[in-house]
Amino acid sequence: MAKQWRCAVVGTGVVGEWHVRTVPSVPNAKLVAVCDTDPAKSAAALEKNKLTGIPQYTDLRQMLDKEQIDVVHVATPSGAHFDPCTIAMKAGKNVICEKPLEIQLDRIDQMNETAKSQGVRLAAIFQNRWNTANRALKDAADQGRFGRIAWAGSFTCWYRDDLYYENGGWRGTWKLDGGGATMNQSVHSIDLLQWMVGPVKTVCAHASSRIHAKIEVEDTLSCSLQFENGAFGTIVGTTAMYPGQAARIEIGGENGMAVSQNGLHMFRFRQEMEQDQKLREQLCATPMECTTARIKAQGGDELYNSIFGGIGGKTSGGGSSATDVSLDLHGRNIHSILSAWDEGRDAETNGLEARKAVAIILAMYESVRKGGAPIAVK
Repeated sequence: MAKQWRCAVVGTGVVGEWHVRTVPSVPNAKLVAVCDTDPAKSAAALEKNKLTGIPQYTDLRQMLDKEQIDVVHVATPSGAHFDPCTIAMKAGKNVICEKPLEIQLDRIDQMNETAKSQGVRLAAIFQNRWNTANRALKDAADQGRFGRIAWAGSFTCWYRDDLYYENGGWRGTWKLDGGGATMNQSVHSIDLLQWMVGPVKTVCAHASSRIHAKIEVEDTLSCSLQFENGAFGTIVGTTAMYPGQAARIEIGGENGMAVSQNGLHMFRFRQEMEQDQKLREQLCATPMECTTARIKAQGGDELYNSIFGGIGGKTSGGGSSATDVSLDLHGRNIHSILSAWDEGRDAETNGLEARKAVAIILAMYESVRKGGAPIAVK
């Protein structure tokens, strides 16, 4: 039997509560402890999910000393990932860290070095890689079905009200958020874009806060870029577009084009494969809400789940609010990480892989500071 990993969650705010909720549902994971500097938060997270008998701590080191833990899930604010991750790894624990892995590259490099020197594993959460439609684009790219890619883009056109930033306390700050709509929200789509198309070579970006006057960071960024393979691209990220919609990924080249947004909106290639026609029969160029309803009417939930894995069309994928997401992807991501570790290999979203999206974002921020000048991604 596969190992059951004993997991503890550090930071039990909005995203940390997702881990508290999700870990018990992952077949190879068991929640054994939670930690938050505010004990009311950890108690509320456990109560909300009807979990009893789980030890609660306000001090990470004390929890590590007293509990038998294999994996520490870090869900503190983005700019406060380094310390808990490093403390846990130096205590001999593996770490699963929420996105972004950290907000500074030197910290990420130190974290990866600590994992290596301590003989433990480090991985990040990029759950949208486990969306069925996104996997279809990734597989097509890996198989070379697009041919020479001409252009690829990610569009995270979301909306957050002022209360979202005010209630968080740390959101919208350089120190703890590391940026705005790009570092906090668009990081998912940026990860998907580089994962599918390949490394980004240079970026040219412009950004500002268009509607959120009180935050330090951007609520809107627009970037043009070039990939190392020569393709051009676009990244758009915003929390200023009411009412918000699901993030979109587009890839196109000499032999095909595909669009992922809460499902497959387009999936056409010069060289046809049997599964392409099957997908197109279910997903024509109608709005996703109509397509979802038609699929369910034709074949019920079983057919719907066979195409989307139960994902597409249910929510705005975080577009309209921070909690408007489906948590089954978190479960798939965590399960994949632990399964890889079971097999003695690094996870798909390991520390070095998680560094890539942050490097792109920091290059974009540098370009913004320099008036849109081209910046090489480090």
